[in-house]
Amino acid sequence: MSVESHPGHEDKRNTVLDKVPDVQIFLRPIAPPAALGLAGFAGSTWITASYIADWWGNEESPTIFFPFVAIFGGLAQFIAGIKGFEARDTLVTVINTLWGSFWIAIGILYAFVAAGALPPHSTHTHFPELASWFVVLTVFTWSCAVAASARDVVLTACLTSLAIGSTIACCLFSYNGGTSETSGSGDGLTGSVTMGIKAASYFWMFAALCAWWRVTVYLIEEAYGPGSAITKFFPIGRTPQEKLAPYVIPGLGEPGVKRGVPKPM
Repeated sequence: MSVESHPGHEDKRNTVLDKVPDVQIFLRPIAPPAALGLAGFAGSTWITASYIADWWGNEESPTIFFPFVAIFGGLAQFIAGIKGFEARDTLVTVINTLWGSFWIAIGILYAFVAAGALPPHSTHTHFPELASWFVVLTVFTWSCAVAASARDVVLTACLTSLAIGSTIACCLFSYNGGTSETSGSGDGLTGSVTMGIKAASYFWMFAALCAWWRVTVYLIEEAYGPGSAITKFFPIGRTPQEKLAPYVIPGLGEPGVKRGVPKPM
């Protein structure tokens, strides 16, 4: 029989609920994990997006640069996302583990291509398997972009541009319009699908530039202080809500912590 169903145990229940647990919580100061996460994202996104835009490279290029994408853009970014738990930064945790996992997976796929276990697949054509990935990436990136709008303009622009490019790519990878040279998905780098994926790559490159700018601000503020003259050359447009945010974020719904907060007398 549960405590709630036994009226004679009401006093015991209230005593348990009102008791302050005899526990101690230690917070370990860490550097902002968003700096590493955004750096890894910027590097991998810029390399891949500029390649997709046909600025450089050939069909074999992904089999050469995939280690950098998988390690710095994937593993390092994923680690930054995990450290976001310790920093009580839900946004960093979600966005960096999301895209870190994606870049790790892309690196593994290109490793299989380089080993000859999988055939190469152009991003300029119908790609339903990648489209299914981008459904998840796009939805959660938009959610993170909305959350970032409470922080600063640069981070909001980064995630919004990333979300727009991902939305375009998701639609193009899902599209199957035949083999027409002007409108089909197998268009041989000449039709609407290619132009569309290039547009997505430009949004991704803009997101990478915003991420680089935000990382630079982290570095400059730590080196010279938030009020120094050089820091003012790197504005990020902090929102009024971010300026009023407390330096120490209280725990929200943390297991074993929320009940431990003493009730005011």
